[in-house]
Amino acid sequence: MKAAAKAQLIRRDKNVDKKDLSQDWIAFNRLTSVELTAKETAVAARPSRQDLEEKRVLAIHWHPEWIPLELIDQRTRKAFPMAEDRLVIPTQHNRLMSLDGWTGVEADAYSPEYGLKIQLLIHLRSQLLPKATTLAAMMERTFRYRALQLLDILENIIAPDVAVKNEIKKQGFSSDSIHLAQSLAQRLRDIIEKADLGDSERAEMLKNRLLPDFMAARGQDYPPALLDRAMALSRLVKSQVKRRLTPSRFHTVREVVEEARGLGAGVVIPHPPQFWPALLDDLNVDGWEVWNPSTPNHTIFLIETLARQKKGQRPLLAFMGDDTHMSSKIRPDQKSEEKNNLDREIGFQSPWRDPQVMAALKKAGQSRDRTMDEYRARLT
Repeated sequence: MKAAAKAQLIRRDKNVDKKDLSQDWIAFNRLTSVELTAKETAVAARPSRQDLEEKRVLAIHWHPEWIPLELIDQRTRKAFPMAEDRLVIPTQHNRLMSLDGWTGVEADAYSPEYGLKIQLLIHLRSQLLPKATTLAAMMERTFRYRALQLLDILENIIAPDVAVKNEIKKQGFSSDSIHLAQSLAQRLRDIIEKADLGDSERAEMLKNRLLPDFMAARGQDYPPALLDRAMALSRLVKSQVKRRLTPSRFHTVREVVEEARGLGAGVVIPHPPQFWPALLDDLNVDGWEVWNPSTPNHTIFLIETLARQKKGQRPLLAFMGDDTHMSSKIRPDQKSEEKNNLDREIGFQSPWRDPQVMAALKKAGQSRDRTMDEYRARLT
């Protein structure tokens, strides 16, 4: 960085004036708003693509986030106007949500055997919700921890401990990029504390994604290369914080599976390539995702592994998850770490029609029709 630009950066961050602070608040309020504009409402209800031939829609892994479910329902029906059969279940992170008689959640859990955080998709009929008080309480506890994680990330950017500091040093971040990341993290943390969102709907927006979005929104006055490095530093710190999760804040995988099973709920392991050990645990689940856009490279291997399960067990079913995040559809930010979600759409899982995948599914006795029919029957 040139000396003049560096001096300007230092002066700017040492003396953030009231105008800058007001712009911070404007950005924060925009990023945490759960109110849709008329344009956003129209976007939410309009799919990015359509399938004019599909008669059956299977979508059991997608995230409504703060988008009203009635708009998402309109979106999926427009995306598949010829559909005669639908199994479309929302799976918000650690939040039970219901649509069209079905309730779902993507639950974070901890595997003490392998020292891993593992995610589980849980689905049940909404009529069972009055009996799901324990499951709801388990999810609420986990949800609260995820919100605290953002504050932990901010703290470890502003004042990193020895381990995080060493990782930053290993990656060769410049003092300028460190300073910028710390400045933006400090400003965001100050606003979060002053905003005190409590249990309001906006509190659900205090997720890890808020940091890169805030940095992108408030870092536009800095050199792009410097901002990119500052954001890379924030991603590094995030990975360090997530790696050393506190097991006591999570319920174990077996506890979550047992509670779901007790309700008559179905359980699916999403994107298992991220959780290989979970496949060795002989968990009482209904199936695995053999494809997910975040882990698209092991589909045929996973299908073949399904076919080799032990005889006598309830057959595992092959699922695919589009893993759509609706907030990325409504307020996309190209600098956000969520930009890889922009091409996803609820219900669209292209490998179901891939000739090689179809051949592997047929050999394993699997198909989308079988998964839909048998899974629905298990949840009845």
